[in-house]
Amino acid sequence: MKYFPAFLDLQGRLCVVVGGGRVAERKVRSLLKAGALVKVISPKITQSLFRLELKGKIVHHPRSFRPGDLRGVFLCIAATDDRAINGRISRQALRLKIPVNIVDDPAHSSFIVPSLVEQGDLLVAISTSGQSPALAKLLRQKFQEEMGPEYSFFLKLLGAIRKKVLSLGFGPKRNQTIFRKLVRDDLFSLIRKKDWRRLETRMGSILGPGFTLKELGWRR
Repeated sequence: MKYFPAFLDLQGRLCVVVGGGRVAERKVRSLLKAGALVKVISPKITQSLFRLELKGKIVHHPRSFRPGDLRGVFLCIAATDDRAINGRISRQALRLKIPVNIVDDPAHSSFIVPSLVEQGDLLVAISTSGQSPALAKLLRQKFQEEMGPEYSFFLKLLGAIRKKVLSLGFGPKRNQTIFRKLVRDDLFSLIRKKDWRRLETRMGSILGPGFTLKELGWRR
């Protein structure tokens, strides 16, 4: 395994994107979605980025990159087509021990960005360790076709159940048994069929009383 897979908590963290084209735009939107505070450095930016600036979603510095731009930064992404600038960004970030991704240049990056499949809070990351982004994209498309919104529903339901079970103080061993039964049972197939009555019956057989969808605060 060449890379260590990890999901970063970027809530309220300052992240810098150098570049203002469409690739930079995609990176900015991903960072914003993760709750990051985003600073964009580029003489020019796309219309979409300009609108984000007008809405106060990002801070834009309309100029070229300067070494001081990485002070206090948690993470940096370089999305320019200038290899010399990308090289300066990489060296500066590594010097400051800031995680840096140079788009399409794994050799000068300290991390790479996986291809991502999303269904609500369910995230499936796909990486080819930088060897074939095209294959990663193909796999992402395949997973997207197979993973419908029922996965997001199931995850939220499991999260609500887990929260209530943990509050009952059963203990780790019993909790683990319950959680395993929930994911190994055919609850998912019942959700796919929207057979809510049988779903609640099956949940009751595993969890006992007090775990109907209504009692879990769930609205279908």
